[in-house]
Amino acid sequence: MSSSTTPTLGLHRWAGTDRVSRAEINDNFTILDGTAADIYGQIENLRLLIARLDTGWGIADEINFRYPDNHGIFYDILDGQGGRVTAALERAITYTAGALSAGATSIAVGDASGFAVGEEITVFDDTNIENTLITAINGKTLTVGALKKAYKAKATVARTSAVTDALNARMIFPTWGTCDITITEA
Repeated sequence: MSSSTTPTLGLHRWAGTDRVSRAEINDNFTILDGTAADIYGQIENLRLLIARLDTGWGIADEINFRYPDNHGIFYDILDGQGGRVTAALERAITYTAGALSAGATSIAVGDASGFAVGEEITVFDDTNIENTLITAINGKTLTVGALKKAYKAKATVARTSAVTDALNARMIFPTWGTCDITITEA
């Protein structure tokens, strides 16, 4: 009889003086086979999920390549229902009216209508890039946290990130911080 078991799977382990039992060896094989079946099932589920995501992104890329003025895509929200929804893509993007110095807290832009207080934006040109938070909007001027870098005139200003609002089948833009996204396939 085995004198101990392994910590993870509980397989029988024999010391030098233990008598080896055929029943315990068969128990080990049964445990290993069940664990392998579970792992193979998890791998297959991940493979299917990756294939679905890959197909969805491939379709989105193809649509955006053929129709660059596209304002939304069809995608599967991975809710287990197999349906498709339309995401209306908001294009909150503009440019700076002039050059920006490091430390600037006001950004004059060509169009501020797509932005809201509390949203994170990305400012970038061909040299620098950074994210900052909109704290106020007055006409075509965005008030933001102090910029760490300088930017050329006509630098791009865009909303930073989007997340899927599966309940309302649309894309939304979060406030400053990070988002945790969990995908569960039923």
